[in-house]
Amino acid sequence: MTMRFPGKAVAALTLAAAAASAAHAGGNDEDAIVQRGRALSDWTSAESVAALAKAATPGLRSKIEAAGDAAAFAEAIKGQMGVQTKVLDEIAMKLNGYSFYQRLATHERIPAGATTVIWDEKGEVVSALIQPSPPPPPAPAAGAGVPVRLPFAKPARGSWLTVWGGRNVVRNYHMIAPAQTYAFDLLVARDGRTFDGPQDKLSSYFCWGEPVLAAADGVVSEAVDGLADMPVGQMDPKHVAGNHIVIRHGEKQYSLVAHLQNGSTKVKKGDVVKSGQPIGLCGNSGNTSEPHVHFHLQTGPTFDDGGQGLPAAFRDMTVDGRPSRDGEPVRGQVIAPAR
Repeated sequence: MTMRFPGKAVAALTLAAAAASAAHAGGNDEDAIVQRGRALSDWTSAESVAALAKAATPGLRSKIEAAGDAAAFAEAIKGQMGVQTKVLDEIAMKLNGYSFYQRLATHERIPAGATTVIWDEKGEVVSALIQPSPPPPPAPAAGAGVPVRLPFAKPARGSWLTVWGGRNVVRNYHMIAPAQTYAFDLLVARDGRTFDGPQDKLSSYFCWGEPVLAAADGVVSEAVDGLADMPVGQMDPKHVAGNHIVIRHGEKQYSLVAHLQNGSTKVKKGDVVKSGQPIGLCGNSGNTSEPHVHFHLQTGPTFDDGGQGLPAAFRDMTVDGRPSRDGEPVRGQVIAPAR
């Protein structure tokens, strides 16, 4: 549930960014990010590896150089994955001063590979990663999503942003967990930033304390509170969901909201809730790098017994200012209740 890009790299090319959050860049910014991202991420090419090393932070550069020169590094990647054969998805995003380039592509030796490159406002590359990935699953049939409402209202400041969401791992890393296949991480951004004030202060974040709402009528099957909100950048892997609530909406249909603010849970197991009812506040408990709302649908009644993930079809929603067609936002899209 952390918003940092997970997984073990095929090559040792990882360095955590200071803020692994993202937003749609749009227009010329997006084009520029795509072009630079492509140039820095063809790691079967010695020229691309050399360009990456030149632009990287000292720590990241040392990881590249540890594998030998650029040509040796490129040959190692080529031996493990093979050359790229087809681009399946490509994403360019920018937030909090960081530019994010991500690509999902097929390769000669693996079904798909996920590539990520992140650089700061100075253009210095702070993170680079390539790892094997499953190919995207088939698109769902029309009407396959469970109809629910967004788990929040219009925020006091800024707009709700889909940080993770979609049908492949570069848009939605949750897909590696069976119950979270169709999960979303959602936060509030304004003027290209997720916070205003000291970055290490929870109350600086626009989504901190925003009401979290029941996504549909139902009965609470699990409610956890009493876990501390984590300092920004520190995570709690022992309590992955943090303070969270699971609600039964139908036969093998449950919604889960996670990372609620300590002491904010307004319901208990067995309570009957109505769609849109406030059930807690957005916090930073559990395995989370900054305040946000995690939401997903599943077939099981608790976080530990989550079963399988279910796709959501959010009703009465706008995406990037337009009415939604399928009710399923993807990484980088701005979403809002339509009424």
